Amino acid sequence: MTGKERVLKTLEFKNPDKIPLDLWILPAANIKYGDKLDALLERYNFDIGGTSGPFDHGFTPEYYVPGSYTDPWGCVWTMRQKGIIGEVKEYILKDDDRLNDYKAPVDFFKLWWGTEKDGIDKRLAEERRKGKFIIGGWISIFERMQFLRGTENLFCDIALKEGNVEKLAAIVTEFFQVYIEKWLECDIDAVAFGDDWGSQIAPLVSPNDFRGIFKPLYRELIIKIKNKSKKVFFHSDGYIFDIYDDFIDLGVDAVNSQISCMGVEKVAKKYAGKITFWGELSRQDVLPFGKPDDVRKAVHQLRQNCFVNGGGLIWLSTMHSDVPLENLEALLQAWTE
Repeated sequence: MTGKERVLKTLEFKNPDKIPLDLWILPAANIKYGDKLDALLERYNFDIGGTSGPFDHGFTPEYYVPGSYTDPWGCVWTMRQKGIIGEVKEYILKDDDRLNDYKAPVDFFKLWWGTEKDGIDKRLAEERRKGKFIIGGWISIFERMQFLRGTENLFCDIALKEGNVEKLAAIVTEFFQVYIEKWLECDIDAVAFGDDWGSQIAPLVSPNDFRGIFKPLYRELIIKIKNKSKKVFFHSDGYIFDIYDDFIDLGVDAVNSQISCMGVEKVAKKYAGKITFWGELSRQDVLPFGKPDDVRKAVHQLRQNCFVNGGGLIWLSTMHSDVPLENLEALLQAWTE
């Protein structure tokens, strides 16, 4: 069974031959472990692949190099440590007056995409030859709005309901309409969204505001993706238990969330069998600070609770520089037992 076949059977609850395998390696981990990490990863076959493209964080090195970088939107990032993405410290739309005149960098994106398309297609073709399920793109509506406006300003816009959030949402959505169209021309199986909607204890906005303001924006984009018969994968950190139903209603096929911060058994009791869990093992405590036996126990807990009715679980975790190699090895061994 190929990786693509395995993932599709998992998403559709049709009994794959084994649970699909995925892993995110952050640049800082590559810097720290180098050849040792590469040698470990070479022993395993991963089922999900893809590549980045223009405007994506992984496409150019600037987001991971110490210093300052102005991205194509005009947002100024500050990076403190090599291999770890920085933060936006200067917000181009922090002043209300700028909202009326600012235009999304659609034309620049189209130009850059045109120069890179052949290379993107070649990298995707290589992933396809390996039989992988391919995810393309990374759509961040909520986070991009924060990068442009500033988190505090955006939250005030949401609370005050004076119209600024609608103006900003229109700017960002205009861009991602074009962004999606370009990725849907490629040989991919799914499109990814990535917006962190939770703190450690609750959603960052009320579920009502999520449904009233942001859910329609997602639905508009997801419809375009589904019309091309592609799957939708969604990453969201934090406590998002209160909006899981909304992801299901939107047609999200797989969600990558911090299940442990909400409670594995709690999440699985309500949602296992209704959506696929795209990982993940806790990268806040178990992976960096636990022992290999702790990692194996956490893997067993996920398998027992989340893989139901012949699907619903993809093995995924994030490898950062704070994760000991022996914990990663225990993780991979437990995943492939």
